[in-house]
Amino acid sequence: AGATASSALAALAVICAGPVTAYVRSRERGDEMRGWGQRLGVDVRVADWAEGARALTAPLVIATTPAGTTDVVATDVPEHPGILFEVLSEPWPTALASAWSARGGGVVGGLDLLVHQGLLLVERMTGRVPGPLGAMRLAGEAALAAR
Repeated sequence: AGATASSALAALAVICAGPVTAYVRSRERGDEMRGWGQRLGVDVRVADWAEGARALTAPLVIATTPAGTTDVVATDVPEHPGILFEVLSEPWPTALASAWSARGGGVVGGLDLLVHQGLLLVERMTGRVPGPLGAMRLAGEAALAAR
């Protein structure tokens, strides 16, 4: 329910027609997500984090929690998962992303998020469109590998 979750909700407001369920770790976070939903025109339904394994059956799962938080649901990935957007770039892959990929689901990671955010900035600052996506992706991968 922090900045990344609210940004994801803003993106969902553009691409989704139905309700969004936010699995939160506290009542305050649930209230925050409901507030963002009201401002963005998104029907946000709040569920307790303890029931988070239920989220894994959704066609799109966006995980915006700190490292290690989703490890507890990694064993609950369904047989045919949809798309997982795991916003972490380190550690990578997360236990959830690994389990998701092993089941054949599509995974988008935090490096993808960082590179595309940076790409938009480079394009706006330099006027070069399209920006150097491939080079930026390789640089991000190299930086993570060097850690």
